[in-house]
Amino acid sequence: MASLGGVEYRKLQLTGGSTFIVSLPKAWIRANNLNPSDVVSVEHMASGEIQISPHEIKETRRSVTIDLAKYPEGALYDCLIGAYVSGADVIQVKARQGLKSKDRRVIRQFLRDTRGMEVSDDDAKHMTIVSLLNPNELPLQVSLNRMYLLVTSLVEDTLSVLDGEDEEAITDYEDRERQIDARRLLIDRQVAMVLQNHHVERDIGLSRYSAMEHSVMAHYLERMGDHAHTFARLVLETDVVGSLSLDEDPLSVFPVWLSALRAIVRNTYTKEISVLTEGKDQLAQAIQTLSEHEERLMSTSNQRTDLLIEFRISETARRLCGYSIDMTETLINMLLAGRTEMDFKEA
Repeated sequence: MASLGGVEYRKLQLTGGSTFIVSLPKAWIRANNLNPSDVVSVEHMASGEIQISPHEIKETRRSVTIDLAKYPEGALYDCLIGAYVSGADVIQVKARQGLKSKDRRVIRQFLRDTRGMEVSDDDAKHMTIVSLLNPNELPLQVSLNRMYLLVTSLVEDTLSVLDGEDEEAITDYEDRERQIDARRLLIDRQVAMVLQNHHVERDIGLSRYSAMEHSVMAHYLERMGDHAHTFARLVLETDVVGSLSLDEDPLSVFPVWLSALRAIVRNTYTKEISVLTEGKDQLAQAIQTLSEHEERLMSTSNQRTDLLIEFRISETARRLCGYSIDMTETLINMLLAGRTEMDFKEA
């Protein structure tokens, strides 16, 4: 046996004339409480590596303690989100002088902004938050689809308000944005768990590479959600938007974006690269249309407030198209990765 940089190297041995065997480290055997004749699982990974694991997996729970005395004032929310995204199942929050009302308010906000986290123990000086959601029970694609529907429905509802529908249809735009953000955080949490535990990777049914790409797409959808939120807010809070025509730029670009994004997202199932490239071209043309429209606006000497609002709407549409192009490129990466074959050669 040879050891280099914490990695042990062992020689293959031939037994019975046709069977290759390799010995396992004694420390690993003891750590997993294994005995002779016990069964281990041997899994061939996509990378060409072999993963050996105990057949009976011990249930492990990741925990973290946030001692408020050791962190800066106002850092509690960021620390809670960091623990959640990293895959912590138990989060302990404690304060020697007692939890303040603002600390509890931050914890309530954290519970509202995440999924599957609940308080299990609460007293004057500490609070325990536990995860009730099994990451294997919710496929990443389900969360992505939910984010997509929230983003597109908010834009569609905003356009309908501009077309004469009641403003009540988009008064919940802030709540919708929170739901989008919560889904993105959940996907980040699941991806972190996939990277840390190959059993979660196997149960979810995605490779680590594919899981990372899903996380990238979730971030693009979250950015789209931010701009959909801005669009709805502008429509609700300004009067000049009502003077814009749905048939003219920049509003005429939104249906183009909706159509292209719908085809792109549906293609995550059909996996036709032509659909992705066509959608990307449509979005690129929409961005060009918006750029030309903005140049015309800048060429006018009129400095009215409604022109500023029109610029902001145009920027919103352009960002939606831009992030959709980025997501399209990610899907193309995933499609090609799935078609790539491994060819092992001797060094």
